[in-house]
Amino acid sequence: MPRAPNPRRASPRPPADGRRHGPRAPVAAGRRWTPARLAIVGILTLAAAGLIVRGIVTWNEARAKRLGIACREAHQAGDYAAEERLATAWNGLEPAAAEPLFFLAQAQLGLGKQRAAADTLGRLPDGDRLTLTALGDRADLLFGDLQDPREAARTCERILALDPANGEAHRRLCFFYAATLQREKLAAQARQAVELGCETPETYVYVVGSDWLTLSNTSAVNGHWLKAAPDDELFLVAAARGFVSNSGLEEDVAGSEDGVGDRDGDQRQVPEHDRRLKELLNRFPGNLELLAYFLQKATTRGDIDDVTALLGQAPTDAEADNRFWRFKGWVHAQSDQPAEAEAAYRRALEIDAYDFATQHQLAGALRKGGKLESAADFARLAAQGQGLRKSILQQPDVRAIPPPLLREMGSYAAGCGDRDVAARIAARLEQIGTPPSGSGPARSQLQIP
Repeated sequence: MPRAPNPRRASPRPPADGRRHGPRAPVAAGRRWTPARLAIVGILTLAAAGLIVRGIVTWNEARAKRLGIACREAHQAGDYAAEERLATAWNGLEPAAAEPLFFLAQAQLGLGKQRAAADTLGRLPDGDRLTLTALGDRADLLFGDLQDPREAARTCERILALDPANGEAHRRLCFFYAATLQREKLAAQARQAVELGCETPETYVYVVGSDWLTLSNTSAVNGHWLKAAPDDELFLVAAARGFVSNSGLEEDVAGSEDGVGDRDGDQRQVPEHDRRLKELLNRFPGNLELLAYFLQKATTRGDIDDVTALLGQAPTDAEADNRFWRFKGWVHAQSDQPAEAEAAYRRALEIDAYDFATQHQLAGALRKGGKLESAADFARLAAQGQGLRKSILQQPDVRAIPPPLLREMGSYAAGCGDRDVAARIAARLEQIGTPPSGSGPARSQLQIP
């Protein structure tokens, strides 16, 4: 039996009037989402998103403000645990801001978390008013309880990168270099402070005495730092050398008139401190401070073979150390080579114009070369420098240099040809009694900073 046609599949005939009846066919998507409509929808979407973002930002700002208020209240109340929690949350909302980090570090200090506090203080951004204060506090922690003076020195260098005339940072670096017997760095740092006008009277001691100065607590300070770094070469050598110097066991750095001392010195029993220093030299054969110590002893004994051997052991860094040129000059002088000795001595004075031991020995070489007038000038200068050293070492505190001694330092600077330092000392003498320029209060350079 034939099937009736399916009315759903049958193609509808158009009506006689030509109009379509029944439900409309769906409009194609391309016709519905016109570019104009898309633009309108996009604008509305962006506006809605902007309102949402602005709402979130406003909410975060309000919450950060509330956290800041609560954090300050916790700090005032001494509730360091709450302060730490609030400051951490505050920092999460404002990670680039300095103030949350500053409060976080204060809370960590209150809780005894000194290392964490030092790390937090180091995270403050450059350019914020709190950063210099925070970095100064960080240097205090690192120089002191945390026993990390190398990182403390880097912190001071960062302070000077932000504030080149920061007097306190210059003082702390000068102290570190003096305490660890980094003589070349000490002279450069002190001179930089003078050039920037943020020096103190003690800065001139560092300029004039970088070649021979050893602070009275060198051994104690380095012993303190060795607790955290027992194998550190810098601290080991400085502690041992500080003990020798401040126990009155140092050789006379100027030597005798002809540069030859006690030739029988090597016949005496070797002291315990010399054995200790020799052990360190065997361990650190290129250490300039140890080599200079034994070179001085060898020249005092008149042992040219020992001096030559030790000079041959010196690393290339010795080329920038005036003491090694002085010892080279001594070898030439002992070998009856006054011209070569004079050249070596003059090179030493180019590196450090205040090296009175070299001035003394140069006078001897000039006399042998027949240059009597120049020899007399250098002999007078050497005597002035040696007398100045004695006067400085008799001072109870290098921060309290009396005006007459400062005036003598200016005279010696002028005689050594250092007109800039001489002029700065003269200017300081004119304004004596006024606080030194630079940032922050002066701190003792004879104690652990």
